[in-house]
This record gives sequence, structure tokens and C-alpha cells, in this order.
Amino acid sequence: MFYIGGEQELAPLNYFQEVTNSGRSSLRLIIESANLRNKHILLPDFLCQVIIDILQEYQVTFDFYSVERNLDFQLPDNIEKYDAVYLIKYFGGSTDAFAKTCTSFHGCLIVDDVFSPYPEILKRDQLWFSFNSLRKISHVADFSLLYSNAPLASVIKTALSGFSVMKYRAKNLKHEYLNFQQGSEKKYLDKFGQAEAILSSNFGIYSPSADSIIAAIQYFNRLEQERNIRQRNYQQINDLLADYSIPIKSKFYSFAPLLLNNRDVVRQKLMEFNVFLAVHWPVCNLVDNVLSQSIISIPVDSRYSSTDIKKVCSLIIKLEGK
Repeated sequence: MFYIGGEQELAPLNYFQEVTNSGRSSLRLIIESANLRNKHILLPDFLCQVIIDILQEYQVTFDFYSVERNLDFQLPDNIEKYDAVYLIKYFGGSTDAFAKTCTSFHGCLIVDDVFSPYPEILKRDQLWFSFNSLRKISHVADFSLLYSNAPLASVIKTALSGFSVMKYRAKNLKHEYLNFQQGSEKKYLDKFGQAEAILSSNFGIYSPSADSIIAAIQYFNRLEQERNIRQRNYQQINDLLADYSIPIKSKFYSFAPLLLNNRDVVRQKLMEFNVFLAVHWPVCNLVDNVLSQSIISIPVDSRYSSTDIKKVCSLIIKLEGK
């Protein structure tokens, strides 16, 4: 039909969407929306402790499946007995096992995609949820996207403003310290700690702050440039540290995961060179796994040049060999 003018039209979505202030708020919203309180969920044995804590808030029981050193996994044959299966796209990567589970499991599927700028939209008729967390991969303090093929519960509270205000204050203090040598490391680290304490002590489902909504818009506006730099940095690490790297395939890299025999010693020594690398994740309560004792991650975002990446890799090679 030929037609010009008037309000712009918009095709309907085939999924539902929402924004919250964090991955933990999104997970709570999933539990509320899927009526998973007191239900039985299958979890990976390599995960953040916060996931277990939130499930316990809702009296959810759970069993674990094993994640291998290459971040792949194999689910048990009896997965249909579970009300939901929880999958993590480690560092934004996908595996054959992930794709297979999306098509073979007929219950509720929860995809933890916190390392991606957009959570994955699944192509399945059965119930699914997928969420991310921009605070894990960007300067945005409190913003999580949640997608689902089912309506989402209307239980979101207003922004947890104390958290976002404190978080941005800490980020500003860190910027002043790193770029102008003003203040101290302790000062901004204390603020970060205070912000996390606010988030951890509040158990609701919150919307993102206005500052973070604006910051997210700005972040998405330069996403392709960011994606290219991250691809370059990740590939450089993968080439230089091929003996330690866990290869992943992702459309958007956030960290380059490594396995080190002397992880804790190397990590401590790196701090002497002002290199502070994250561990995703430490051993959590109730379950052990083959990764938590040796995994470490190098951030690959656009703060870092090829020279920076080369220096970090050289330090790791030197320290791991000692």
C-alpha cells in the first residue's frame, strides 16, 4: 500500500522486554514472572554466589551440572524433571551445548547473558528468559535488559538511587586519581564498597537510575566502535597467551579468560604493577568446580591499547613461569 505521513508505524515484537537496575533485579523479576518460588532448578556448578543467594530468597531448590575447563557442559539425561534450567553464556560466548539445550529442553530456560550488551533473544516456543547487566561490561552503574517470550510481572520499584549515586561518585574519584593523581586509591575503593553494600542490602526489584539510562544510550551509540576494539584486544591476548587462553566465540568480547596454574600468586604479583584482574568466580557455597581455582580474566574494553594488552600479557608469561 502506498502511504506517506502521519505517526510512524512500528511492527509488534514477538517477545516482552523490561529494564532493571542490575542482573540480580532481573533474576528476581524472572522468578516472579515464571512463578518459580519453591520450584526446582538445574544450575551450572560454575556461577556467582549471588545467583544461589537470590534463589534461596525464593526457597528455590537446585541441583548442579558440571561446567568443563573449556566452559562447555553436558546436561544430565533427566533434565525434564526440573522446572527450569539456568544457562550462563560465559564471557558472552556460546557453545554447541548451549544451542542444543535451547532446542531440546521443554521447560523454562533462563539465560544469564550478563557479559553482553544485549541479551540473546531465543528462538523457541517454550518459556524463556534472557538478561544482561551493563555494569559488568561498561561504565554504566545500574542497567540490565531483560527479554522473555512471556509477560513480565509488574513489581518493579523506583530506582535504588543511593546505589547509583555512590557508584558514580566512586567512578568519578577513580578517574581523578588515575588521570590527575588527585585523591587516593583508598578513597574511591571505599566508595565502591559502600555502593555494593547498598545493593547487597536491598532485596527488591528496582528500575535503573536516570543517569544510567542516559549513559546506556551513549554507550549503545558507540557500540560498533567498542566492539571492534574489544575484538582486537581479545585476539591479541588469545595470540600472545595461547598456552593459557580459554578460547571463546562471541559477537562482543568483554574479558579474555585464562587458566593459570599459579593463579593466586600471579594475581597478587600483578597488583605490584597496578594490574588488577578479576576472578569470575571464586568458589561459592554449596558447590565446587574445576575452574574457580585457576581462572582469571583480562578486560578487553576500549580503555586499553594494544601496548597495554602486550604489557599485561608479558607480565603474565613472566610471572606464571616462576
